[in-house]
Amino acid sequence: MKHGVKSLTMDEIARQMGMSKKTIYQFVDNKSDLIKLTMQDFLEEERKLMDSILKNSINSIDEMIKMIEYWLQVVREFDAKTLNEVQKYYPETWKMYNEYRFNFMLGLIKTNLENGVKEEFYRNDLNSDVISKIYILAVEILLNQELFPTKQYSYVTIYREFLSYHLRGIVSAKGLNYLEEHNLFKS
Repeated sequence: MKHGVKSLTMDEIARQMGMSKKTIYQFVDNKSDLIKLTMQDFLEEERKLMDSILKNSINSIDEMIKMIEYWLQVVREFDAKTLNEVQKYYPETWKMYNEYRFNFMLGLIKTNLENGVKEEFYRNDLNSDVISKIYILAVEILLNQELFPTKQYSYVTIYREFLSYHLRGIVSAKGLNYLEEHNLFKS
């Protein structure tokens, strides 16, 4: 996650795990299989964590903030080029990731928006279908190395700016008061 997947070799994995490549190949067919299984495991753990966030949030803004805090923690632990490399060199894994984003994550965001409107924390005139899709696609844009090269921009900084932009665009007056009262636009 921290150094990308293209340059990672099975020899390096075996060395860091203190085992032979032969042992690793008892569990995976090749590097592509390992990356796919790793992504599956990561996405399943994220699903469980999102379920926990949903159960333990007091309102839609609290839920969104907790999701944001989790995603910020995740992005601190990986280089933005990792997903670009997965997209370019591991299309089957990228397809799985995209299905997750456009099914599970899109559903989470859309439900959060709809709940926020019901709670009157979000604007009652927003289109949850459109906004949730914009959100999902915007996160992909933030990873674009041509627009935001990692040498020039910290992904955490970019993501925080986007989330401030997103939240300020969807909250109602009641939601803005809640954000400001709880100092949720902190850096």
